[in-house]
Amino acid sequence: MIRVASEGSDPLLARPFSFHRLHKEDGLFEILLRVVGTGTRILSQRPAGSVLDVVGPLGRGFSLPSGPHETVVFVAGGIGIAPLWALLDELTAKTHRNRPEHLHVFYGARTRAELVPLNPLKRLGVHLVVSTDDGSSGEAGTVVEALRRRYEGDSGLPDRVYACGSLPMQVSLTRWASGRNLPVEMSLESMMACGIGACLGCALPAVDPDDPQAERYVHVCQDGPVFDPRRIRWDRIQPIMARPLTSASL
Repeated sequence: MIRVASEGSDPLLARPFSFHRLHKEDGLFEILLRVVGTGTRILSQRPAGSVLDVVGPLGRGFSLPSGPHETVVFVAGGIGIAPLWALLDELTAKTHRNRPEHLHVFYGARTRAELVPLNPLKRLGVHLVVSTDDGSSGEAGTVVEALRRRYEGDSGLPDRVYACGSLPMQVSLTRWASGRNLPVEMSLESMMACGIGACLGCALPAVDPDDPQAERYVHVCQDGPVFDPRRIRWDRIQPIMARPLTSASL
């Protein structure tokens, strides 16, 4: 959670961000943001050396594969590449250090201008598939459509999937993976005020394993942000939103 002080009371609350890249030897970390609101605009204008209020790390992260024998797929939509990159760095340095070809990255955005620079991704040695909705870079269509084309006919399915992206992407990927019984870990993001479970503002409807019809909620800041998407009641979440449900919308 990062709070940017300004001249007045706006923005009053901190903004939630994923770790994008970690530089442990230097004690540094990066975040990735898109300027769409007051908080991200002010943050983008802060000069080097500025002091920010930062609280973290918070929540529950991704679990790691058991070894390099696992074929792993990453599905990133737009700014959703942020938390997956840190995980990619971890896997290429540890579990898949000598087998980066077992890591498949499907990265999509609406248009070429919304893609992060791709050369650092390519240098990791992973198998990279890029797509854009308008066809301006890579394959034409959504990132989930690119994934479906690659695994058409259910042949050679991966051992696990990590994902982060907009709500429509999350819903589409969940349907595809559930039909194939693939284990998925998905980083969900939400509007948050505190990040520690006090305000309960990031509640999502969830499946109760004992009673599927019961009212139950999970909180993105504490129970997540990484979830098994089968735990989420996607039918209770509005699929049509003014903008994607990501921390960059703040």
